[in-house]
Amino acid sequence: MRQIVLQPNGKLAVYSTVVDDLVVYDATPDEVADEAADFARETASPNATPEQTAERIRHARETAHRNAVYVLAGEPHRAYRHPLTWQEIEALTDSETY
Repeated sequence: MRQIVLQPNGKLAVYSTVVDDLVVYDATPDEVADEAADFARETASPNATPEQTAERIRHARETAHRNAVYVLAGEPHRAYRHPLTWQEIEALTDSETY
C-alpha cells in the first residue's frame, strides 16, 4: 500500500508499506499523480488489454491527485481509513536499520 502524507515543509511525500520507506518526497499533487500512474503502468498485468491498462493508469492518476488534495487540505481521513502522520512515518523509517 502507498499513502500520501504532508511533509512539514508543505510538500507531499508517498510512503510505501511494501518497502517501508518513502518512495516520493517534496512533491506536488501533479507529481504524486504522475508517480501513481507510472507505478500502475509498471505493475500492470501482462495479460491485461491495452484498454484495461490505460484505464488502470487513468484511475491511479485521478485517485492519487484527489487524495493529494485531501491531504493538503488537512483531510487525510477522506482519502485513507487510517492516515499516517509525518511523525509516524519518521518513527517508522528511523527505527529501520540498514
